Amino acid sequence: MSNPTPQNNQPSTDSTLPVLALVFAFLFAPAGAIIGHIALKQMREGRLVDTNRGLALAGVILGWIQTALFALVLLGYFGLVYWWTTQGYMD
Repeated sequence: MSNPTPQNNQPSTDSTLPVLALVFAFLFAPAGAIIGHIALKQMREGRLVDTNRGLALAGVILGWIQTALFALVLLGYFGLVYWWTTQGYMD
């Protein structure tokens, strides 16, 4: 009789979290970064197979870069609106 349970306590299948991290990095960047962090933490703890570690890392990096770029664009927009109103262009 064979033993169907794995002996090394590693999960036998890949998780979808790293893939979701990369997808959400393009759809909603903060969610992609957070999901990527969760996936990387679970990989470190041994709860996930780390075959898709690169996808999780790419999701984290792209998610935070796009979040920062969005924040800079938003800050620039509000700065421009403020400048226009103080110069009298938007009366």
